[in-house]
Amino acid sequence: MADEGLLVQSKHLFEINTTPDAGEGMETWSRLAKGFNSFEVSTNEETDQTHYLDGDGFATTTVMGAQLTITFSGHRYFGDEAQDWIFSKAMEIGTERETQFRWTLPSGEVFEGPCTIAEISGPSGDANAKGEVSVAIHINGKPDYTPAS
Repeated sequence: MADEGLLVQSKHLFEINTTPDAGEGMETWSRLAKGFNSFEVSTNEETDQTHYLDGDGFATTTVMGAQLTITFSGHRYFGDEAQDWIFSKAMEIGTERETQFRWTLPSGEVFEGPCTIAEISGPSGDANAKGEVSVAIHINGKPDYTPAS
């Protein structure tokens, strides 16, 4: 990545393990990209706001918890390994929606960890439009972080 300049979002690499039952070391990492044209990252922070006597009536905020989530939206693309696996889980619950996820930023930094596939929706939309879809990846626990090398 350049030392200076605007970030092009398509340079992010998102991968999902589409064979979570295969066991450690046997993962099938499928790129999560085809058909998706947008993503939104959130840390879903839980905060505590406390008013202390020395604050003159103003509060102090402490982040007490968080969960990294990434929501993808775009169009249903049949035949894509990642999308086909995700949408095959739309009516599943519990551990059937759990797998592993890896996010490599354009800088080379990596976030990785176990995840739950949530909020699977679509395809839907107008008769003369591509089927619109969305899905949220909820990282379970604090993700492993690898700095850029």
